[in-house]
Amino acid sequence: MESFCSFDEAHRRPELALAPGARPLAGPPQASGSTVVPVGRTMASTDNVTVGVTAVWAYPQGCHLEVGVTARAEGLGKAEWDEIRASLTGEAKPPRFAVRFADDTLAVEHGGGWPSYRRSDGAWRLEPSFTVTWADATVSADSVRTYAMLWMWPLPPEQPFEFLVEWFTAGVEPAGVTLDGAEIAAALRPA
Repeated sequence: MESFCSFDEAHRRPELALAPGARPLAGPPQASGSTVVPVGRTMASTDNVTVGVTAVWAYPQGCHLEVGVTARAEGLGKAEWDEIRASLTGEAKPPRFAVRFADDTLAVEHGGGWPSYRRSDGAWRLEPSFTVTWADATVSADSVRTYAMLWMWPLPPEQPFEFLVEWFTAGVEPAGVTLDGAEIAAALRPA
């Protein structure tokens, strides 16, 4: 699979027409409840690292994709381990995430901040927001364990989509899992 982090692929990023008065949300409103959709699936794994999506926290306005990352030093040289550890402790470039929708459009994590508005077909449009917040890492001399919450606004369409990771520093080529947008939306409906 080719790298999904190339911002030269801007033509493949989806655009959303905003309803009148709608505003993008950088995260869930504090007053809104969420529903947890358990996932517990490995996205990528090598001899030294594992990246997995543990759950989806669904809100009416969007969702958090919860990701767990574990890395261990066994069998690595000092420089290679130091680079992997640094990427999980905020000292170097961390793993990158993206969502590929059923129509093959791509929403790439932008490292915080909002993708810019653009004019298209006479209407203001905004790309989906996909931002990551890293939790504190548990770090020892030979291992790191950390979590990330990736906020996706708005909710994904009610169809399967791919949740992808790439982390070249740790030898992780683009890989991922298929999640179901319909299952996420259904979790928000009253039983």
